[in-house]
Amino acid sequence: MLGFFRSNKSSHQVESSLDEKSEHDHAEQDRTGFLSYSQQSGLPPQEKWPDDISAVVLPSIRAAEIEYELPNNSTDPDFVNSLPMNGDIVRFNGPNFEGSIVSRMRDVHLPLHQCCNDSRMTNEEYFENRSRQYQWTVQGRFKRRMRFDQVMTGQEFCRPFRNMPSSTMHYLCLTSDLFSEEPKFEHPLLAGCQSFRIDKPEDVSESMIHGVGHDGNIIEDTALLGDSCVPQDGVARRKYFSKNTNLERFYFETEYVYTFDFYANFFSPARHRLELTPFFSVDLIPYFNGYPLFMSLAKDKNSGEFLWATEIWHKRLLDYDVSPGGLTRFFSLGSGGGSSSDLDEVCTAITANDSIDEKSDEDGL
Repeated sequence: MLGFFRSNKSSHQVESSLDEKSEHDHAEQDRTGFLSYSQQSGLPPQEKWPDDISAVVLPSIRAAEIEYELPNNSTDPDFVNSLPMNGDIVRFNGPNFEGSIVSRMRDVHLPLHQCCNDSRMTNEEYFENRSRQYQWTVQGRFKRRMRFDQVMTGQEFCRPFRNMPSSTMHYLCLTSDLFSEEPKFEHPLLAGCQSFRIDKPEDVSESMIHGVGHDGNIIEDTALLGDSCVPQDGVARRKYFSKNTNLERFYFETEYVYTFDFYANFFSPARHRLELTPFFSVDLIPYFNGYPLFMSLAKDKNSGEFLWATEIWHKRLLDYDVSPGGLTRFFSLGSGGGSSSDLDEVCTAITANDSIDEKSDEDGL
């Protein structure tokens, strides 16, 4: 009997050793894949990041078929592929959509070539007395007719999370599969954007974003839908289009210019964390296994083709595989400390643009 137990112990040790080697090999494959992805994206190595630059926005190589007319970045050769984060217009063109995009980030130091912009409003003016952390606007035309419920936005990843969240969730039209090998959470574009408008091409100029109010917000205008049932304000319109029965009644037409405006109140790209209160935040670096979050995204639900896609790259993503700290472990499933729905709430906050209380943003709370 003693020999039997000694034999079992030896076998267990061998299995443990093999498991450890397998985990090590898998981690090495993840690291190699991450380095390849970041290099293909044009991200500079960590040693070339200036101390005062924490985050940049890059075109996603997952949507390599989309071309962006990036500004001349000769003053910052290490960030030649980055999009302006100061509200400047960038034209882009892809197989499904052609238009312009503007992006803004709060509390982020801009590369030198972005310090002077030609936009009507500076970042300081835009974010003043607001709780918004970042914002993007896309304005342009669809190249083929697409039904409202088929155009999605959200987040998607090409390998599993490192700290396992809870299972599939639904929030309004937000659907996710967080346990899969390629996690994602998504919802219809029109159920998420804070402002939406439709214009005739003759009323729009490519040199500027049309329909911007004096406060920097896009002025909602859905009159060209020709349906009085569609609410005329953004909050009610989002609620209306959270129902598939309403989405399925409308199409994005090729003859109009569409504008989508998004902003987020809780997720800070500058620090890559969810800032729920001034005294409580959740670091997101350890969760997503090195994958950058989408800054902006729209894609065809059926074909998987992108209409546009840009990514937020934070400097600390380069150390994504460093063991998470106590706070992150508290939020991880099975830690014994946090609820299994904690990361669900993180995903909801990021993907649904975390503006459950729209008024709180305008009050600067």
